[in-house]
Amino acid sequence: MKLTNQQITTIEQTLVLNGVVYDDIKLEILDHIASDIEAEVISQERPFETVLKEVFEKWKPQLRPTSHNLLLGYSFSAPKIISDKLADEAKKELFAAGIIVSLFTILILLINNEFEEPSLLSAIVFFLQASAVIGALLMISGKLCLLKSKINTTYLFRFKRAFYVILLYGLLIGFGCFPILPFNKSIEIKVFSLITTLIYLFLIYGSLKLFYKHFQFEKKLFISKS
Repeated sequence: MKLTNQQITTIEQTLVLNGVVYDDIKLEILDHIASDIEAEVISQERPFETVLKEVFEKWKPQLRPTSHNLLLGYSFSAPKIISDKLADEAKKELFAAGIIVSLFTILILLINNEFEEPSLLSAIVFFLQASAVIGALLMISGKLCLLKSKINTTYLFRFKRAFYVILLYGLLIGFGCFPILPFNKSIEIKVFSLITTLIYLFLIYGSLKLFYKHFQFEKKLFISKS
């Protein structure tokens, strides 16, 4: 027999009590646990409550509170299955950011050294500043849209966590408070300024990507329930 809606709700509530509060991961785990319980109940004809306890005991290592201080911050703690997933995503983003930022930094510095054309450099600076302003405005729009969201996902958590810092630096870069390729400065200062700018532009892009993923999950969940 299939599990009843009440039994599914019981599994979901147990997951929340164990710290699984993000709907995207909770839905994924819920499917696995429900399948495990359903198989045990059907094959061995045992009470749901007994099987529920046994299955959650098997999942206990994955639900143990865990931290990845260097990647997720010292204040963050979540069930292992969640913190591991977020840490893996953080590693991938850092790797991608390192490659992309390095390539763009080298390219722009080569253009700077090769052409030494003020108008060309001004165009590059203007493009980066405009990108920062547009990104900041999109961040604000995304934040306003998410105020109506009733779904809690890891994407939303990460978007909210980075919102104010990324927005602040995006605006500082966009309105010229943080100079890009400052004139009459050493190459070291130019490289530092450029790398910092590109990192924050990459972070803005990453945050907007998180917003899109949250929106897609919310849409998918709405369709599945309708």
